Amino acid sequence: MLELILSAHQGSSEELLGLSEVFDAVDAYIFIKDNKGKYQYVNRKVLDNFDVTMKGIKGKTDWHLFNFSVAKKMRINDKKVISTKKPTQQKIPFNIDNQELYHLTVSSPIIKNGKVLGVIGFAVDVSKDMEERQTLLEEANTDGLTGCFNRRYLHLALEQQKQNFAQSQTPSSLLIIDVDRFKPINDKYGHSIGDRVLIDVVKVIKRFTREEDMLCRYGGDEFVLLLPGSNIEQAYALAGRLSEKIDKLTFKSSGGKSFNVSCSIGVATHTVEDANIIELADKALYVSKKGCSEKVHMHCPETQQILHCHYCDAEVSA
Repeated sequence: MLELILSAHQGSSEELLGLSEVFDAVDAYIFIKDNKGKYQYVNRKVLDNFDVTMKGIKGKTDWHLFNFSVAKKMRINDKKVISTKKPTQQKIPFNIDNQELYHLTVSSPIIKNGKVLGVIGFAVDVSKDMEERQTLLEEANTDGLTGCFNRRYLHLALEQQKQNFAQSQTPSSLLIIDVDRFKPINDKYGHSIGDRVLIDVVKVIKRFTREEDMLCRYGGDEFVLLLPGSNIEQAYALAGRLSEKIDKLTFKSSGGKSFNVSCSIGVATHTVEDANIIELADKALYVSKKGCSEKVHMHCPETQQILHCHYCDAEVSA
């Protein structure tokens, strides 16, 4: 039981009883193990939630209570506490009542005459805090209207892709997708119809892209689609398909009048010149909007030119 602690601190039986009552009143899993990882004591919360008795758990190890992954983490942590003689903390997923709940587990060595007798620790459920933190993070990185990532997240993702390219030359491309004549749509049909246009455009893009692709709202009617692992040819081909799909979208005004939308797309990829990929795609988009609206242009990494789409007569310089 708690004799392990009291032997280190010369405690009395009265102190033993008082300490046990305190531990039982705490809303946390409290445990004491010897230096071989065998349980010597657990508080009432452990006994109740794991449906064991003190007699049944004494002498058992983490391998008897948890799955392999969790038991391995806890044993490695115990060995670290014993070898360093310093407290540690880690988040560990416990499976309780068929739920995976994350617990902050803090462990500390029990030391007497310079020798580690065992480990005492406690685990507190932090799942709710982690969920709330994740929710806040998602809200901070998500566009409220369309549900895709926002500009803040875009810059973080671009930096990561830039590092991946620098380290492994892994290809990565992106599209800037601009909804054509969006302001007149807002002005003529109202913002609620304009919002519906953006939402449906996003649905089309997500339907025809991969799970690992990341769609970000770059501006009012502009979106950036990050394509990790895609080269310029693959990105250009996808842009053409998306343009065709978006062209087929049909909307109705509040008065029942039908109208269509289209988009212009600029395509670019990471290059060894370490140029700003957003600027390169933006140059291609500019040509699409000015010289050949509703179609696709790309910045060629080999020629450093803006290449024409299928409907242009000649190559266009940015």
